[in-house]
Amino acid sequence: MKEIDWLGKPALGATLVAAIWGVNIVCMKVALNDMDPLLFTSARFLLLAIVLLPFVKISTAQLQPLLPIALVMGLGHFYLLAIGISMVPGVIASVCFLLGAPFSALLSYLFLNERITPLQTIAIILATLGAMLPTLLLGQSDLQWGILIVILSTFMWAVGNIQIRKLKQLPVLSIQFWIAIITAPLCFVAYLLQADAAPMLPQFTTSTMLSLTYVVLCSSILSYSLWYGLIHRHGMSRLAGFILLQPFFTLTFGYLILGETLTLWQLVGSSVTLSGVYIYYQQSKPTKPLANSITE
Repeated sequence: MKEIDWLGKPALGATLVAAIWGVNIVCMKVALNDMDPLLFTSARFLLLAIVLLPFVKISTAQLQPLLPIALVMGLGHFYLLAIGISMVPGVIASVCFLLGAPFSALLSYLFLNERITPLQTIAIILATLGAMLPTLLLGQSDLQWGILIVILSTFMWAVGNIQIRKLKQLPVLSIQFWIAIITAPLCFVAYLLQADAAPMLPQFTTSTMLSLTYVVLCSSILSYSLWYGLIHRHGMSRLAGFILLQPFFTLTFGYLILGETLTLWQLVGSSVTLSGVYIYYQQSKPTKPLANSITE
């Protein structure tokens, strides 16, 4: 049987990555139905650190510059994302996460003096309003807080990317390892200090263990190895549009696995966000992407 060259065909490889990321949101939600967000975040990063340990060269000199990034990414992004996903439909979280690239561009304009066009600015505002307004105006209180938390976590992801850009080149796996090894114990201690913390062992069900395995092996490692390989061979300009497929995979598998559906206004808002992000990408000039950027 002929072997498929995932890196040689950008459409095929990028669609696979979007599918992995889309299903990742669903797997996180499956785990978070049974597991406390602090315990989930701690467990995912402990497992990630164990898997990465044989492949990274540990240097204590990396700790000082990466500690602020680990706090922003580990607690500011991943922990908040876990809380948000536990409160909102997976596809809404997936759409909100598309705001990461426009937020990064806005912060680069404000703090790194990089160029951003007026149309890109309008697209960012449009995309943000589309993600927020339907749920904020018509949703219940939990949904409203959840959407704000997911958007805040996405903004923190963008802040983390700006921090990474100021560092010298570091291997992606090293950055992921340090974020994991710092975040895991902090979240675990915070979990233990909760006055109403649920018993730990009953939360490690078969579904949560399978979900954690997928999140670490498929999303954190496999998808990013493939993604950076695609970027290296084809450039970001040929791949960016495929990121917009992520919410469609989340919607499909969220419906099949969790029975999630969207209201009419949530569907309209998600469409507005997708349109805004598409306009943003169309206006972006082809540039070399962040070699160290990481996400879900």
